[in-house]
Amino acid sequence: MKNSLSVVVLVFVVLFTFNSCDKETEVIVIPSTINPTPVSELTKFFEDNLEDATQTININPSSTQTFTSNKGIVYSFESTTFTNSAGVAVSGNITIELIEALTKKEMMLINKPTFTHSGELLVSGGVVYLNATQNGQQLSINDNNPITVNIPTDNYIPMDFFDGSFDSQGGFGWDESEDDTVITNTAGNDTTEQGFWFSFDFEIDSIGWINCDYFYNSGDPLTQVEVILPDTFNGDNSAVFIYYDDINSVASLNDYDADGTFDLGANYSTPIGMDVSFVVISESNESYFYTIVSTTIVQDHVQIIASLTEVTEAELELILNAL
Repeated sequence: MKNSLSVVVLVFVVLFTFNSCDKETEVIVIPSTINPTPVSELTKFFEDNLEDATQTININPSSTQTFTSNKGIVYSFESTTFTNSAGVAVSGNITIELIEALTKKEMMLINKPTFTHSGELLVSGGVVYLNATQNGQQLSINDNNPITVNIPTDNYIPMDFFDGSFDSQGGFGWDESEDDTVITNTAGNDTTEQGFWFSFDFEIDSIGWINCDYFYNSGDPLTQVEVILPDTFNGDNSAVFIYYDDINSVASLNDYDADGTFDLGANYSTPIGMDVSFVVISESNESYFYTIVSTTIVQDHVQIIASLTEVTEAELELILNAL
């Protein structure tokens, strides 16, 4: 009997020790480039847009280098910028993945709206996501030797630095950085033949989503907004956006309880008097539906969508790209 009891105690001790060690194991999660939209063909639509927007660059970081993306954004780094999991600067070829969105249309297509997590409307000067791997292994960025970024622009507008992340419900938003800044460079660039005289300059010292923005402070009163979709269309199979006419901004509305009524959220609001378009993208039974309604925001705005138009995915892409 004593031997049996000893065995039981020994097993308990082993299991307790194993579980205790397991709880202390640190799991590092690399930021996802995919916004967790509803599980349907609509998810694939945004994933495909992200894939189409991704640029892949193979480069050897053995020396200080500069390269320009296909959107004209300039990136510079040093030989010690990229490090492995041990914190050691890597040598040999690495793969850089870039996702860039300079317009509100591009931000909408990859489902990255220009609102802070606290509900403030932002006007964007450009969104950037940069990731680096070597032989399939995740790399990090040495914060003592970060990547410098220059986004060309034709306007002098002071910008701030914002980090993007998902909230507890899977919604995407931005937070102003306390440590990072954006400098609007007025010295001029060598791309003046394209109409670019200035640039937004900043540093990337970690993997993640970055946005150059300023807060939209018009002084106009704010209001909540609701969009009500027809029966069978709701947060499980639809995405609803506010597409602002006169600023480089886009908002995403949510329907977490899938009742067909979308809103900005409890802490979110938008200025009254703004000209906007409500863009609705839906999927049902492997078919796509959409509508675009132009209007002006009024107090306690409620937009009732009576019907949606069925289109193919190719037709939907053409319609959205025409915005």
